[in-house]
Amino acid sequence: MKVFERATRRADIPIAMSKGFNPHPKLSILLALGVGISGIDEVLELELLQTIPAETLIERLNSQLPDGIRILSAEAIPHYQKNPVLLIYEIVFKDANLLKNLDIHNLLQQTSIIVTRTKDDCKKTLNIRPFIQEIAIKHNSLTLSIKITPEGTARPEEVLQSLHLNGRKESFEITRTKVNLYSYT
Repeated sequence: MKVFERATRRADIPIAMSKGFNPHPKLSILLALGVGISGIDEVLELELLQTIPAETLIERLNSQLPDGIRILSAEAIPHYQKNPVLLIYEIVFKDANLLKNLDIHNLLQQTSIIVTRTKDDCKKTLNIRPFIQEIAIKHNSLTLSIKITPEGTARPEEVLQSLHLNGRKESFEITRTKVNLYSYT
């Protein structure tokens, strides 16, 4: 986050600040990535004090960002429409043979896929099937489309667990390739 705070300050972007004793810039990266998951095409949310053309904002920020980090596009999003609702992950397998015996069709035909989440010694069971939109195999990779709803979401590790692949973490790499934003209504 500091890299974006610094870039907005150096690029003289009129960013809104939080109120209170220790004000900070109103910017955030939507949906933090889990440990071991990389991301491309992530979403940075900025609250500006005045309207700036998207091209100008991109140009000014990119001139201040380090190599390897680039703003690719920008658009104004109304407050009611800023919720991420679809995440796309690509899971690349070092051994394509692991994908040969997967029964994705059977998994998607199920009405419920129950997982248990543990947080602070509290266990919670959750049906993740309503959140799995699509699973596809392409060469040596698996593409997951996972919905986010007000009721919750699935984690890519949970989908892999339901496919009996969770114990083989060293044999694949997970990358979030897309965060889609649109309204629930």
